[in-house]
Amino acid sequence: MPDFLKLHIVVLLWGLTAVLGNLIHLSATQVALYRSGLSALILFVVLRRQAALPMPLMAGLLGNGMLLGFHWVLFFLAVKVANVSICMVGMATVSFWTALLEPVLVPRCVFQRINLVLGLVVMAAVYVIFRSETQFHSGLLVALGSALLASLFSIINGRFSGRIAERTIVMYEMAGAGLFCSLAIIGSDLAGSPLTSPRWLPTAAEWVSIAILVIACTIYTYLVYVELLRRLSVFTINFANNLEPVYGITLGAIFFGDQQHVGWGFTVGTAIILLAVIAQPYLTNEHSIKPAAENDAASAEHSDPGML
Repeated sequence: MPDFLKLHIVVLLWGLTAVLGNLIHLSATQVALYRSGLSALILFVVLRRQAALPMPLMAGLLGNGMLLGFHWVLFFLAVKVANVSICMVGMATVSFWTALLEPVLVPRCVFQRINLVLGLVVMAAVYVIFRSETQFHSGLLVALGSALLASLFSIINGRFSGRIAERTIVMYEMAGAGLFCSLAIIGSDLAGSPLTSPRWLPTAAEWVSIAILVIACTIYTYLVYVELLRRLSVFTINFANNLEPVYGITLGAIFFGDQQHVGWGFTVGTAIILLAVIAQPYLTNEHSIKPAAENDAASAEHSDPGML
């Protein structure tokens, strides 16, 4: 299957994630814990003989997984505070954060002004939506924080790709995400501000949503995503993720009628984001596949776990 098609299947399934999160009537932290914990458990059962790694690599993967867990908590919180559409628009800023942070955090990554320009175009579109949809300000701000964490997670993940089997990377990162959610729940309980709903056991319908969330939207998508990091740049993948709002907004409209709760600013901003995504391959070479030699060299240069 071509990388382009694989990438957009992943983005489509990530767009479905917000819908599934809205169908599960538990707290954002509980949803993230079920998602990460079950994913890690399934992968460990399959890969228990391949789980051994040097301690520095294991710690790096678990730490990056905790970053992912924090991203997921904010992601599902944005869905519940606002709606699927607003959350998806906030996530469109991942490419902007990547254009800023990747050249700083990855020595071999050359700063490209066109990437920053495209990221700024997307940020301008988000600002149009922010100004027009005042009732969703808090949800959009939470989604922006989630997008920043997603960008950092992706950049760090690019440094593991090619050095460790995809399934092992995903297993440890899912365990790290589950660890973050568990610590967040324990800490919030001790502080007297619980992050959980009174009900812990999902209903039968919620279990179906959780199963799809775990198997299709997490295990499958992250395995393919880590594989694609071997051949495509982090910015290319994250910029393609700008289509996630388009998919998520469409699915949100189908399932929840979210389009009835947004105005003209939302429509204009979403159109700008879509046009930027379509234009990106024609304005930059970031969509091209990295030569294997270059990718191997980058992996070798970033092999020091102490830098993670």
